Amino acid sequence: MGRAATDTAADRGSIALRRTTSEYRAAAEEQASRVREEIEAALAVARSTREEIEQRIADQLHAPRVTHKARATRKRATGRSRAARKH
Repeated sequence: MGRAATDTAADRGSIALRRTTSEYRAAAEEQASRVREEIEAALAVARSTREEIEQRIADQLHAPRVTHKARATRKRATGRSRAARKH
């Protein structure tokens, strides 16, 4: 009668069994392991992002520079045509 009564009472939730210290420790270690994995994954993403940014910067530093004279020539030509239209 003792075991059957305990099983039905546990199913209803009227009797709560206390966890042992080892169960708490195991749950804490499992959670810590999951958090470590998430941190490692975030660090891996951060490292790859940093490498991509550094590579883009290096590519831009070694790329041939665009001269600003072409842009200035266009502005002057546009300015002259506007001035000619006003007069």
